[in-house]
Amino acid sequence: MDYTQQNQKDKQKMLETIGINDVSELFDTIPENLKVRSINVSGGKTEQEVLDYFLNIASKNKVLISFRGAGIYDHYVPSLVDEIVGRSEFWTAYTPYQAEASQGTLQAIFEYQSLICALTGLDVANASLYDGATSTAEAALLAFRVSGKRKLLLSSALHPEYIQTLKTYLQNLKIEIIFIPLSADSSVEKGFVDSFNNDDVAAVIVQSPNYFGIIEDMKFISEFAKKQKSLFVAVVNPLSLGIFQSPGEYDADIAVGEGQVLGSCMSVGGATLGFMAVKKALEWKMPGRIVGQTVDKDGKRGFVLTLQSREQHIRRSKATSNICTNASLNALAGCVFLSGWGNNGFKNLAVINMSKARYAFNKIRFLEGFNTKFENQTFFNEFVIETKKDVKKINKVLLKNGILGPLDLSNVGNSFKNCLLFCVTEKRTKIEIDKLVELLAKI
Repeated sequence: MDYTQQNQKDKQKMLETIGINDVSELFDTIPENLKVRSINVSGGKTEQEVLDYFLNIASKNKVLISFRGAGIYDHYVPSLVDEIVGRSEFWTAYTPYQAEASQGTLQAIFEYQSLICALTGLDVANASLYDGATSTAEAALLAFRVSGKRKLLLSSALHPEYIQTLKTYLQNLKIEIIFIPLSADSSVEKGFVDSFNNDDVAAVIVQSPNYFGIIEDMKFISEFAKKQKSLFVAVVNPLSLGIFQSPGEYDADIAVGEGQVLGSCMSVGGATLGFMAVKKALEWKMPGRIVGQTVDKDGKRGFVLTLQSREQHIRRSKATSNICTNASLNALAGCVFLSGWGNNGFKNLAVINMSKARYAFNKIRFLEGFNTKFENQTFFNEFVIETKKDVKKINKVLLKNGILGPLDLSNVGNSFKNCLLFCVTEKRTKIEIDKLVELLAKI
């Protein structure tokens, strides 16, 4: 079988049709230093020759041992997940607009919603959103719709990209964002919370584990939000819920977060999914869709789109959101991932993440030139280490030895100068952690 590329005449006609002079204009948004210049498949080639050519290029990629997290995490994806997600009836499917013809897809979303409710301890979950950042922003919009209030109280330890996304969503809505300052250990400052009093706050949004890996006192924040008559939005890592209290247990009104840790690969930052679960009273204000279970006229179980509040389904003035991408393939991966592990397996997975992070933390903190940034703080699988050594040199040396090193936190603020955010998941072996420690000691 031959591969024959388009000739110059065909290419020119296509370019004229779309109104550009050169094909490179299609890729202007990509930074120049990221563009690959070495690909040149010219002339007629056989399929085998083309495949060999690209396999040779692909062989230059390096698989690194990752000790970096900060929002996207290197977890093991069981083969069961790819086996189910890779079935053609799922990965070729689009949004189930004709519910009667999409029973399999609807059931998969329904099961996903049920598992998210079980995980978060809340009443209702919707079909997945785009990612953790947009699900957080959608939770804020939900709170404004419900309360009519115009202020948002936000933890300063919320992921910086989530904060940026929130600001983008809210920039034209005349909404004031108030940041909760951080204590010396980078959890929310309880003194500020105790003294704060404002009856125009629609929602209090706090992340746990926060951006620095620290577990927040979510019960304390929840009680504060109730006194303010504000909704409490808990931004959580779903895997951490295998160990720590669920949002339902500390009476959160809304739980959101990034679902990539539930069976989705890192894939250079995407695709991922955002999850959202709420108390029952808030279900009518949720963005996107909710799949429900019912019976047909013969009494057989069936699935339907129960609530559809996006612009395509109702009047724009009444729509809850026009950005509510249903990442159902990633949601299906999360559903299979959770089902495969089961209750005990999921809990053990969380314990392994936490114990391996503790092992690495205790090894690194006692190295010469390194020390812990926060004493006696509970963390999940990420932790901050302060160093007297050159941060850039550390990551250069680690990279040369096949390790993607910790995140440099210097851009967070002066208090985090010379600080590194390490992440350890269940994939990291004792040998890999010891190698990391050995290299750090030699730098």
